[in-house]
Amino acid sequence: MNKKIDAVLFDFDGTLVNIKIDFAKMRQEILSLGSIYGVSPKSDIYVLEAIDEIFDALSAKDKILASEFKEKADKILIDIELSAVQTSKSYPNADKTLATLKNNGIKVGIVTRNCRLAVQKTSEKAGFVYDVLLTRDDVKRVKPDPQHLWDALNLLDADCEKSIMVGDHPLDILAGKKAGMKTIAVLTTKIEEDFKPVEPDMIINNVSEILTLFNIG
Repeated sequence: MNKKIDAVLFDFDGTLVNIKIDFAKMRQEILSLGSIYGVSPKSDIYVLEAIDEIFDALSAKDKILASEFKEKADKILIDIELSAVQTSKSYPNADKTLATLKNNGIKVGIVTRNCRLAVQKTSEKAGFVYDVLLTRDDVKRVKPDPQHLWDALNLLDADCEKSIMVGDHPLDILAGKKAGMKTIAVLTTKIEEDFKPVEPDMIINNVSEILTLFNIG
């Protein structure tokens, strides 16, 4: 981690902010909506992937019906995400971490599966500064697909081999590795054991510890 770093990409929920999104409710409402349209996705996939699976199944039969489903599904997600903004809190010194990296010439990006409106509102509330924000609304393929990260690095004009992906979920580490980046796991929502299958390059307790890696702050 001592070599020159072009950029640091951060996950948002659970990494920079403590935001209580009701994923159980979100999942249940999406599955219920899918049932209304006669499609039941696999039970072991994430909500966004479940929506895609239902949408694709409906598109094969009726594109108008598929679009109608997608519009309703998006509203469910956004309503739940926005409701969580009110009680969200940034993790200690997360704002300082982003600002200090930028002030020291390291580009900062946020890559998240959350919606843009919720992330912008939460970021403004927390006083975050960054160079690039790519939410699920801004990309065709979200994490763990590496394209989400590559899109951010392209906008930052940063080399993946000289950049770091930071996140609180194994999905973030997996995306970073697929993108050819160094990876740092943050133990804010998971325990160290959870990251063993994906083998991050480093594990820290909170994002502010990143500054000590660069001897800045």
